[in-house]
Amino acid sequence: MSGGPTIAGGRTGAGTDTGRTGSGFRVAVREIREAAFRAVVAAGASSGEAATTADLVVLGEVLDGAGVLALAGELDRVPRGRQPVSCSGGSHLVRHDPVVLHDPARRGPLLLGPSAADLAAAGPRPVLLPGVWTPSVEWILVSAAARTGTPLLATRIRADGSPGSCVLATADSTVYRAPSPGAFGTRHTADAPIRPADGILLSRWNGDTGTPDLPPARTPAHHHERFATAMTHGLRVDPGPWATVHGAARRYLVPERPESPQP
Repeated sequence: MSGGPTIAGGRTGAGTDTGRTGSGFRVAVREIREAAFRAVVAAGASSGEAATTADLVVLGEVLDGAGVLALAGELDRVPRGRQPVSCSGGSHLVRHDPVVLHDPARRGPLLLGPSAADLAAAGPRPVLLPGVWTPSVEWILVSAAARTGTPLLATRIRADGSPGSCVLATADSTVYRAPSPGAFGTRHTADAPIRPADGILLSRWNGDTGTPDLPPARTPAHHHERFATAMTHGLRVDPGPWATVHGAARRYLVPERPESPQP
């Protein structure tokens, strides 16, 4: 993998993998994805998990300039080997009773979020993802809604079990934000406190109320413009988190053994 956080100078732009510019490094999109993939595999995840996580890292970097930072904060929580996630919840006959995920490995949202979102998209019951509300919640929704073709809603669940701020992502990658689920015609999170608390509730949005009566926070055109710019000029990343991810990615490569001396 070319480039790296210790390399200074060089040209910037699409023809260069890595270059120093301003207070950060301008890195090609493909290199960010490659470094993220290798770092997650080297940390102990499967190649499938790593590929999904790497896509989220790129999405987060393009949209919010924070994908690499998010991954740097999660690498030490990637479990080595297969450590299953268990589910609990009330009766499957109760439509709005959430499925609660329990992860002994305490994976971060970049690793656990995509599977939780896919589970929410596939069934009528919402899924409670453990953890605090972070910018990665929005990236998870955008990615999963586009992948499954299902509009998805994320609701912050406070420590007392009550609902907080919400994000809705539609299948075309339009994003809406609201202070409560009621803005989207969704009532199940407000009917009663959810236990255990401190999590993110992921659920399908049936759209019975039509398009939300809210201005979109992000549109497909916005996504397209951001990705087009990133592919042309690369992305400026923070040197500290990039050094963490880039350094972890180097462990993906197994050094060759020196050749034995010939007699």
